[in-house]
This record gives sequence, C-alpha cells and structure tokens, in this order.
Amino acid sequence: MLKFSPNKKVSVNAHKGDAMTLLAFDLAGAKTENFVGFTIHVKANTRKYYLNNKLSFKPSILTSSGIEPKKKLSTLYSPIQKYRWVHVPSSEHYIDNPYFGNYTYEVSARYMVEGKLQKIDPDYTASVTIDVSPFKDGEVQVSFTRAFVSSQAYAYHFGNNSKMRPNKTDLVFDIKQKSGSAKRWDNVQKIERMFDYTFEEQHEYLGWQARDRIMEFLDEAINDPALNVDVFAYDLNEPTIVQKIITLAKEGRVRVILDDAGSHSNPTSWEAKFEKLFKQEAKDIDALFRGNYSGLAHSKIFILKQGNNAVKVLTGSTNFTTNGIYINANHLLIFSNPAVAKLYADVFDASFGDAQMSSFKASGFAKDDHLINQQNLPDMTIRFSPHTKAVTEKFFGSITKIIKDAESDILFAIMIDDSKSDILDAIREHVKDDKIFTYGITDGREGLYLYKPDSKHGVKVSGKKTETALPPPFNKVADIPGHNIHHKFIVKDFKGTSPVVYCGSSNLAFGPEQGNGDNLLEIRDKDVVTCFAIEAIRLVDHFQWRNKKFTAKMKEEPLYLRDPKDSFVWY
Repeated sequence: MLKFSPNKKVSVNAHKGDAMTLLAFDLAGAKTENFVGFTIHVKANTRKYYLNNKLSFKPSILTSSGIEPKKKLSTLYSPIQKYRWVHVPSSEHYIDNPYFGNYTYEVSARYMVEGKLQKIDPDYTASVTIDVSPFKDGEVQVSFTRAFVSSQAYAYHFGNNSKMRPNKTDLVFDIKQKSGSAKRWDNVQKIERMFDYTFEEQHEYLGWQARDRIMEFLDEAINDPALNVDVFAYDLNEPTIVQKIITLAKEGRVRVILDDAGSHSNPTSWEAKFEKLFKQEAKDIDALFRGNYSGLAHSKIFILKQGNNAVKVLTGSTNFTTNGIYINANHLLIFSNPAVAKLYADVFDASFGDAQMSSFKASGFAKDDHLINQQNLPDMTIRFSPHTKAVTEKFFGSITKIIKDAESDILFAIMIDDSKSDILDAIREHVKDDKIFTYGITDGREGLYLYKPDSKHGVKVSGKKTETALPPPFNKVADIPGHNIHHKFIVKDFKGTSPVVYCGSSNLAFGPEQGNGDNLLEIRDKDVVTCFAIEAIRLVDHFQWRNKKFTAKMKEEPLYLRDPKDSFVWY
C-alpha cells in the first residue's frame, strides 16, 4: 500500500509495513542550498508529537538557534538527515500502548543560514496519511520480530541485559518474575529512577508483532474445544508456547513433529526436555513424533484444524524459542484459508512417522510446485522439501533466472549467504555489480559492501559481531547472543513491475533443500513484497554504520548532525 503527497516542492511517500511505515522524502522542486534535513511531525488519533532523532547539532548551533538542550533531539530542532525513515509507533512514544490507526505525517525540509536553524516554512512542508497497523490483507497476515536487543531503545528500557530466561536448565518458567532493572524517566516524578522489569516485558517488547500473532493463534485453539493444532517444530523452548502446547496435549488436541537431528537428540537438549514433559502430560503420548527426514525437520508451522478440516496455518522462519522470537530477526505468515491450510495439513500427515518421513521426497508434495491463485490471497507458489536433486535443480534454476532478471532492485535478509546455491550466487552477483540497486543484510561478516557515493551497489551489511561500544551521544548496547539475522527472504523488484518475495524456513541452499524438511514461499503480491522490503531496509539501516570500525579516538569524540559547511552525501 502506497500513499503520497502532491506537494511539488517537497514530497513524501508512505509505504505500509507490519505495524510500521516507510516514509520516503524528495525535494523535487525545492532548493538544496543550506538544506540540513527533514522534520517529521505525527498526528495519530489525539496524539501529536515530533519524531525524535538520536543526534543533534553541535552546541554552538544549538545556542545560536535558541534550542533548549532538553528539547534538542526532537526533529523540530534536529532534522533527520536521510531521505527515508522507518517509523515504528512503539519505538517512539507510548511503548506500552501503541496506537494503531490512521497516522498523518507532516514532513518539512529544513534549512540553516549562517549557523542558525531556520523556522519551518509551510511551502516546504508536505503531509500524507496512512493506516499504521499490523499487516493483514484479505486472508494473509505478515509479522516480524523486533530483533533489536542490541539497540539504543532496548538499552534504555532494559539496560544491556540480553538474558531471555532465568537459567539454561528450566524449559518452563514464570515469565512474570523479575529479570533485571534499568534507569528510565519517570513521567510522574519527573526524574530518572530505577525500574524493575520482568521476562514477560522483555519478551513482549522484542517479540513484537510475531509474538502477538503466535500467542493469538494458539489461544484461539485453547479457547475453542472444537479446534486442534498440528505443529512442525525444529527448535522448541519458548516457555509460554510450550505451556500452551502442553495445555492442548492434556486434552488430546495437538500433534507435534519435532526434530531430533544432531544436538536435538541429546538427552539434555530443550527438545528432549519437551518430549519428556509431553509424555508426562499428554492424553496421547503417540501424538508426538521425533524425526528429521534425511537432514533436519526444519519447518516452523502451526496448523489450526476443526476436526479433520484445516482452517488456518502459520509458517515462516521463526523458531518457537526464546532466541527465535526475542533475539533473531524473523518473519511469519498466517493464511486464514482452508485450501492453503489443507495443503500444509496434508504435508503434516505425509510426514508423521518414520515411513512417511523417509518416503516424503518421492511424494507429490515434494515433487510439485503448489500454485495458489485465489481471491483474498496473494498469487503465490509454495514448495515443500526435501526434494530430489533433479527437482531442486529445476526450481533453483527458475528462481535464479527471476532474480538475475531484476529490473530495479534486490533487497534481502539471509542468515547464511555463502552456501552452495545458484540463488545465492545471483544475489552475490547483484551486490557486486552496478546494474540495479541492492540493499541487504546477512549474519556473516565476509564480503561486506558498504555504501559508495553515486553507486547503486555496495550495501551488504552484517548483523553479527557489530560494535557495541559506540561514540557519544550513543550508549553502549548489548552484544547479540547468537544469530541476529535468522530471516531467509529475498525481495525482487520492490519498485519494479513484477515484485516478488521468496520467504519461509528454507535457507535457499542446494544441499539442505535435498535433505531438510522446509517450506519455501514465492509470493507475487505488491503489498506483501512491500512489507518485506521495509523489513530489509529497517535492518540494514540499523546495522549499516555499526559495521564500521570505530577507533578509540572516534569512540571518544561525539557524533553530531552535519551543517551546510560539512561535505557529505545524502542517502
């Protein structure tokens, strides 16, 4: 969904994401001399406020412009020095109760003359109104985890505590128990003081929309005795999810396929602990099957059924773990469509048992492309693995050609991007050339390409082992315990005529597609593609400058917004 402003001097386009908005600015007919950024004012219901910046101008400019130090981070006084901004309501104001509905963004180009910030000029202001809410279009929902445990906002609310569970032994624990304390501003007392917080508060903040959708999905089943759930799980240790599955198991209303490959077969693993708990509590202990195809049982899926009829399915890259939901950057999709749900339910039945799992590769589910073209659903193709080598080569070739033929852009977030894969080769080729715009993030640090002025290529950053000790005014942030980027998605032609996104649980690697149980979705829908494109931009923008090496001297010198005398490139 795209909304835009008709202002001829300053324009702003607003793209709808999952409970977030991508704002894109332009100075099509406006002057650029003495230009120092954009001020963003928000009107949402009865709430009116300016977005905040993390940087301000140098003290001399604040003084000459009459800007009070306590107000300096408002974009009224510290404009955004970018031509885009991803706005997430709960990251700015009202974190405990974000408002969803129509937002009006007023964007003003700001200018500085002789070291003094000029007042807002209505002639250089544009506004746009767009619905900001969780993404739902017809019978599809798309959601993301926040994945910002290593961020200034998280550090403000929770300090540098990246501990998502009280210990490494208890599968289930009380999430309402205290996890830590952090110094925050008290709006009542008007002072900074220490606040205690719980694991639940951390989980809700970091799990964001993905956590909400998962809990809603399971609660729907729990609250209706006529419903039951089938579960594909690779990793499984999120305490609330485990408790909800066990609640259903006690009533004989859940079946689970849980991976047992590699470390998951260890009797001390979380998955082994879940198996033990399930067999202690379940009405039918045979409703849990441990298996791994010829590689891994790597899918992360819930299927909601009414009797034998599937009605809804949740899938994506999100493991049902504290890391998967609260540390990793992940996505999930929900299809409230019986035909799609039935397809997944049939795949579950064709996998439940040793004989079924070992013969799955030869089934029609693995051999065929499953085309979905129905009203209220995006046009898409769903593929289930493991596949034979011939099937893998065929559709890898098809996807590779589509990616190579991109006409405008490639955006991506991929955990592992150096595996043997024609698909990943095509991404690597685009990153290195200058034919189309590329913008992506992985969880590896090899082959990084940072921004180069006046060049389309050169943006591939890492979400792993980034700087945590940052120059002032930034505070130290938490290290990332494990993977940050766990996504496996590629957007092709977000701005082109044939947009498509590849997503799901598949790592897009040639070998694993022949051994792992996975699902790969190819979605050809502008609104869904936009949603994933915004997620890629959000992550790259967050980590891009953190990939730079800060010397000891640089870490001591404060960072400021640039004034017209500074030489720099806008991006």
